[in-house]
Amino acid sequence: MSRNFDQAWEALVAHFGAEQVNGITSSRRQFGAHLLPDLQATVVAEIGSVASVLLGVHQIYDQLPLTISSLLVRQGQYTISVTPLQYQDMDVGEAEPFAALNNGLWLFHVEQRPVAVLLSHYTKYGEGTFAQVEIATLPDPASLGFARGFLAAVQSAGANSTLYRGKVLSFEFGSDYSGMKAAMQVHKLPFIPREAVILETATMARLDRHVFEFDRHRDALKRLGQSTRKGLLLYGPPGTGKTHVIRYIASNLPERTTVLITAEEVVYLDRYMLLARTLQPSIVVLEDVDLVGRSREGMNSPKTEVLLNRLLNEMDGLHDDADVLFILTTNRPEEIEEALASRPGRVDEAIEIANPDAACRTRLVSLYGDAIDFKEGAIDAVVTRSEGASAAFIKEMVRRLAQATIAAGTGNRITVATVESVLGEAVGSRNRIGRRIVGLASGAPERAGKQAPPFDGCCDDL
Repeated sequence: MSRNFDQAWEALVAHFGAEQVNGITSSRRQFGAHLLPDLQATVVAEIGSVASVLLGVHQIYDQLPLTISSLLVRQGQYTISVTPLQYQDMDVGEAEPFAALNNGLWLFHVEQRPVAVLLSHYTKYGEGTFAQVEIATLPDPASLGFARGFLAAVQSAGANSTLYRGKVLSFEFGSDYSGMKAAMQVHKLPFIPREAVILETATMARLDRHVFEFDRHRDALKRLGQSTRKGLLLYGPPGTGKTHVIRYIASNLPERTTVLITAEEVVYLDRYMLLARTLQPSIVVLEDVDLVGRSREGMNSPKTEVLLNRLLNEMDGLHDDADVLFILTTNRPEEIEEALASRPGRVDEAIEIANPDAACRTRLVSLYGDAIDFKEGAIDAVVTRSEGASAAFIKEMVRRLAQATIAAGTGNRITVATVESVLGEAVGSRNRIGRRIVGLASGAPERAGKQAPPFDGCCDDL
């Protein structure tokens, strides 16, 4: 086919023949738009051994799906034009983005029988964007057999996505500034070694047992007829490192695909769970679950209860052989819906990520202040003055110490006097809001052996 075409119908008529084009038959499959790279790669691979012509086709409205039938419209405003090929980069977590085709029509022959394949996308209001693959052939048995095999390969590509497997993912519902197509966001998390996770020994042992040991033995568990579906709840005050623990888990289980969900995105839970099932073994992370799973007495709308029920049903409804690890986090475990927090099969283990003890605070200061020269007694002073503080507070105090020594022109040296000056300002603050924001517990002492004063002194003179 060497001639140029202005309209899609002209290309299809020339390809199938004027007498046979009205007798063609077609079948199509629909997928989430994030699978477009997998689908496009499969289409190219399936027809790669035969000579083909690839045409771009114009989509009048994003909400109006392109089909082979719509391409055959020959007059009026819905006539589809042939256009130059249009590509848009999609981030798939590799060194180079994937060049995704907006809409493409392949025309080729299989054993001298004409075949057309249309790859397109469209948007459903309130449901998101979808990718669609359609194949059209003549109705003879050989052509129909090829179409069935082709669609089976496409379905397999959708069900066994390789481009996103083993990565950290979330759906992209807003826009970003990368200029790339954003159906799926791939989060490039740094590797977090074990020594960078500072928790009490007993807490680390529980994480090892319920996460890493469980993951290592999942095949053996299946052979013994045991479920590989598991739910964990990480709870503790703000700033203790629950998110850091999740990053540690995700970066140290590279064979698992990690799916990140925020409380605001639970409305799209079915899409996330489909992704987790497709790419298992997987981890489903839902942070701040108390915003969804709080007690029913605290609910203020029927929609909230619907979302909670959907979450419980998804956790409880997976088959026992599903290789999905749920990790939920909360700062307020007492507000978690009892059915979510205590029923086995939904949450199997609750692990407290507490404020660091003295030994952990010492290690945190050394970790965050690796480039700082702490003089004798300085680290001990930080640890003593930060009793009851969160890991986030320790990190911020080390930064303030670094800033103080830079401002003083003393290089990277931190003395006890510097610690007393910097931490005295933070720990001795009477501003309750300020103390809470930096992660200092209300009961943290102003000095060793002394009780901190009341936080707010705004009304002492009234």
